[in-house]
Order: sequence, then structure tokens, then C-alpha cells
Amino acid sequence: MKKKTKVWILDDEGLSHEKEFEIYEQHHIEYRVTTKASFEKDLKEFGKEAIAVVCQVGFPIDSELINELTNCKVICSFGMGFNQIDLQAATDKNIYVCNVPDYCAEEVADHTLALSLSLLRRLFHYNKNVKNGIWDPTDTEPIHRLSNIVIGLLGFGQIARNVAQKFKAFGVTIIAYDKFVDDKVFEEYGVTRVSFEELLERSNLLSLHVPLTDETRNMLNYEQLKKLPKGAFVVNTCRGGVIVEDDLVKLIKEKHISGAGLDVLLSEPPEKDHELLQLDEVIITPHAAYFSIEAEEQMQRETAWNVVRVVQNETPKNIVNKLK
Repeated sequence: MKKKTKVWILDDEGLSHEKEFEIYEQHHIEYRVTTKASFEKDLKEFGKEAIAVVCQVGFPIDSELINELTNCKVICSFGMGFNQIDLQAATDKNIYVCNVPDYCAEEVADHTLALSLSLLRRLFHYNKNVKNGIWDPTDTEPIHRLSNIVIGLLGFGQIARNVAQKFKAFGVTIIAYDKFVDDKVFEEYGVTRVSFEELLERSNLLSLHVPLTDETRNMLNYEQLKKLPKGAFVVNTCRGGVIVEDDLVKLIKEKHISGAGLDVLLSEPPEKDHELLQLDEVIITPHAAYFSIEAEEQMQRETAWNVVRVVQNETPKNIVNKLK
């Protein structure tokens, strides 16, 4: 009897995979969802023979694991990011690595805007005061007219462009730095291209939209963040490792940075005594910018169809490594 083709799903966050299951079942593909608790057992019983591995962004796929995969042809990151996967190890074994780059561009842009406006209009501060019996519209840090605000975008990919379009309605000035994007794209979106230095020196609110790479890791340390205008805000919906968190804390305590809106942290979830959690000036959401019912379903379908393509000996979409 012919063995079923297998796809191994590594997910320690309990994400929904129902739409994937439907597609796998239609194509007679066997699947198993594995958590870190069941990892060793499932690797031996199921994972080694899987033709495809689907991994949630918090589940590391290192070289040791990749070398255990005897039948794998594709590793699909369940989302945009793929820094949890050892690309070189996968490439050495001639395994495609794919992501889902576009499924939540609208959601992340909306979340970025929500965090930004909450900070700029001090909504969380007001809410806390009112609930503590303080009814005073002037009892907060200075609030400026949005048309006087400079929004700086670090990175100008699809999400940042979406953010720029949405922010325009508020009359803000928008500047951006991205050395990989053509001038024509900046012109198309009506955004001023600036150097990294100028981005930092002018941004009243700095919004981060870069992948986590060797170049961007710890890109924003104390020295760089200190270049922001006094009273600036930082919003991060990309990856926690782009910011040196201790330096951000220090600058907030020094009152050089007025606050931050963070959807991502270096370690997720954070320890209960994490210093950022203790600061009233910081809004933190649980890596949720990607989420909507529609985005989640799109992510599942695109992931599953990439698996199906490989099963049918076709080239998958959204490949992030280069095979020989």
C-alpha cells in the first residue's frame, strides 16, 4: 500500500490550521501538528519522512533539525518572517524555504496606524487618568497638531507604503529610508526619500518596517535612538531584534523618547518583570499586528497551496533562498 505524503506542522502557539487541513485532505496529504512538548516523539514517528515542514515563526528550524529531515523538499514559514529557519542548512540540502509575504500587509499597516495615533493623541494616558478619577485634558505630555508631525518610515516595502497611504489623510509629513527601493516608488507614493541619519534627526514618530537580518539586528541602539528629536515616539511592528530594548528603556526614562508602541519584542512572550512592561509610556501588543480572520485564512491557504505545488513536483511560490 502506497504511503501518504506527509506535511509536518510545527506550532507552539495553537494557531488555526483548519483551512490548510481542508486543502491537504482534498489532495490526500497526511498532516500532523506538533508542539515543542511533543516534538521529539513526532520527529521520530512522523517528521523525518515529511515532504514539507510548516513552521510558526517562534518555532526554530536549525541545522540539526534540517539534517534529520530525510524526505523534505520545502520548509514553509507560517507568516512573513523566516529568520527562525537556518537558510544555509536548508539550501545545502536542496530544500526550498518559502514564506507568505503579502497576507497581512493591510492588517499590519492598520495596527501601525492604531499604535501611532494612540501615542500621538495620548489615548492610553487619558484612559488611565479618567479611570483613576482624573478628568483633565491638559494633564499629559504635549500633544501636537498632526499636520505638524513628521512620520519617519524605516524601510519602504509593501507595509510601509500602505502605512504612508493611510497616514496621508491626517496631513502629516512622511519621510522614509530604504536603500533597496527605487526613487520612482518614493515618487509614486509622494514620500520624501532621506538618508538614515536624516530619518532619525527629523522623525517625530519613527515606524519600523525592516526584516531582521545581520544588517538590521540592533540597528537602533542608544546612539542612534538619541538622534531622534526630543519627545519622539517609536513604533515597531516588524521584529523586536531591530531595537536594543535596554537602550529604548533608558531613553524613555531620560525623557528623550516620549513613548513607544511595540507589537514585537526580542523575547516573546516577555518575562513578567520585563522593564518595558513596567513603563506607562509603552503600549505593547502580543505580536498581533498580522491578525484578522481574513488574513489568517489567507495565510493558511497560501501555505497549503505551496505544499501542494511541491507535492505535484511544481516550483513553489515566494522562495527566499537560492537553490543550485
